[in-house]
Parts: sequence; structure tokens; C-alpha cells
Amino acid sequence: MFRVQPRARRYFGDIVLGPQPLNWMNRHRSFASREWFESQIRYGEWIRDRGRQDHYLIYATEVERREPITVLIKIEFRQNYVFAYHSHVLRK
Repeated sequence: MFRVQPRARRYFGDIVLGPQPLNWMNRHRSFASREWFESQIRYGEWIRDRGRQDHYLIYATEVERREPITVLIKIEFRQNYVFAYHSHVLRK
């Protein structure tokens, strides 16, 4: 039996950013812009959030000041668009 590896989803529809991600982008201007944020949603790997239908997590890795950081983006897939409602940096 052959096992199929999961693939990253490609999404080309509309993306709506909530107030929390917009405020978060202002605090992380060194790497986070609206284009960066939308590209992570469009081309990143969506991981289903347990117990929540149509909610997904995206883990994005970015290098800032010679050290990699991981950004968690929480999105909700709605009928005609994707709504990004939360984002934060995961500390190690």
C-alpha cells in the first residue's frame, strides 16, 4: 500500500484580516506586512484545529535577527473567503 504525503493547500480566494492580526502586524513591522501575511495563508500548510470545524492553524517560520521564529496564524474558512482572526509568535 502506498501512503500519500499531505500537501500544502493553495488558496486563491479573498482573505479578510481581523483587527488582532492588523494590530500584530504593526508591532512586527520588521518582517510582517500584509503581503507576507496573505502569502502565508495562500501557500502555507493548513492544519485542522481539533474540535473546530472549518478552523485551521498555519505555522510560519521566519528568520529575524539571525534566529528563526515561528508565527502561529489562526484562520477560519468561510464559504466565500478566509478570515484570519489571530496571530502570535511562539516562543521556545
